[in-house]
Amino acid sequence: MIALTRYQLSLLLRSHRWIPPAVLYVLGVAGLGGAALPHGAGLTQGLAWSALILVPVEAWLTRSMLTAEPAAARACVAAAGGPRRAQVAALIAALLVGAVFGLLGVAWEAFSLGLPRLPATNAIRTGAAFADLGGGLAAALICLLVGSAIAALLNPPVVRRPAAGMLGTTGAVVLALAWNASPANAAVRSVGYGSQEKAWPAGVALLAAVVLLALAWAISAQVAARRDG
Repeated sequence: MIALTRYQLSLLLRSHRWIPPAVLYVLGVAGLGGAALPHGAGLTQGLAWSALILVPVEAWLTRSMLTAEPAAARACVAAAGGPRRAQVAALIAALLVGAVFGLLGVAWEAFSLGLPRLPATNAIRTGAAFADLGGGLAAALICLLVGSAIAALLNPPVVRRPAAGMLGTTGAVVLALAWNASPANAAVRSVGYGSQEKAWPAGVALLAAVVLLALAWAISAQVAARRDG
């Protein structure tokens, strides 16, 4: 699996398909963030915004990874390593690149908005800083998992028509961000962006995102085995 994942990572990086999602993330976090966040927004609101942008970015990354190989090359990889393993390796590769984006987003928010400090001495409030960064990382992880699950279910080999895949992925991303029952929506609200009403209990959003990811990846791998095996 490690060798397959390294191959898929190399394929994604050499194809330059990671560049459009990277540009989207930079524009969303550093550009649109200034307009979307209220004046004087704190670190938690910035972290919530950067996590929110990860949903469409990871969905785009995963779609780019799943459509990067020509059919002949995909058949060779499936024959060498097994179609299920090849499919999961592609999903892992996109998830790893998305995780790098998420870490960079957290670092940018901490740099641009600053860590919480004591008014009197201007010293960093260590406990509050760790709590804010931990919440931001958790929200980023949840949004990353949701974006990956969406793309795994609505792109090849599950959905093979490009138009249907793109429209379905776009609609599912919007729903994941706007619907209160979505773990990504709950994660962003719990960190500090938008309404705080009807927040999910701690840990439930992460558990829901993990279950959603496992189901989506299992379905994607099973369909890949049936079509490429």
